[in-house]
Amino acid sequence: MLNESSPSPGSSPGLNSPPVASEGSELAQAGADLAVGVVSSVTGVVFITHPDGTKVQATDGMPIFQGDVIETIGDGAIGLTFADDSTFSLADEGLMTIDEMVYDPDTQTGKAVFGIAEGIFTFVSGQIAKTAVDAMTINTPLATIGIRGTSGGGKVGPEGTQNTFSMFGEAGGAVGEMVITTLGGTQTLNGINQTTQFS
Repeated sequence: MLNESSPSPGSSPGLNSPPVASEGSELAQAGADLAVGVVSSVTGVVFITHPDGTKVQATDGMPIFQGDVIETIGDGAIGLTFADDSTFSLADEGLMTIDEMVYDPDTQTGKAVFGIAEGIFTFVSGQIAKTAVDAMTINTPLATIGIRGTSGGGKVGPEGTQNTFSMFGEAGGAVGEMVITTLGGTQTLNGINQTTQFS
C-alpha cells in the first residue's frame, strides 16, 4: 500500500507530436477531425467541452474527439467506447480529459492517454493496452497508471483526499496488470481485486 503526501505530475511528454502512420493505414485521432470514440450511455447531466471551447450536453451516440473534456454533474454518469474497443465509465462529479487516442486497426497498435482529475471511473482495456504497459496510461493528480490488458477502476481526488485503485478480472479470467507510479514509488497490481489506496 502506498501512502503519499505530495502529488505526482501526470504529464505526458510528446502529446503534441503527430503520429506517423504507414501508407494506407487508418488512424483514429482528432487531429484529422476523426472521432476517437463514441458515447455509449448517459445518465443524468454530463457535459463535453471540445478543444475549440464548445460545450455541449452529452447524448447517446455522440462522437468523442481527442482533447475533449468530460464532466459529470451531480449523479450524472457516462459510458464511452473507443476506437480500439476499450471502454470507460465516469461518475461522481467526474472530470476526465481525452489527452491522446491514436489507433491503427491494421496493426492493432497505438497510444491512449487519459487524464482523470476527479470522480469514480471504471475501464476495460482494448487492443492498445495489449501491446505494452505504457501504451495506455491514466494520469491523475497523485499517480500515473500504466495499463496492460486488464480492467479496473478507482476513485480519484486531489491531494489530501483518499484515492483508490483496483484491478478486476476480464471475461474469460484473463488478468493483466496496472503499474501505479507516485512520488513514493511504483506498485504493480496483477491479481484480481487487488487494491491500493493513498492520499
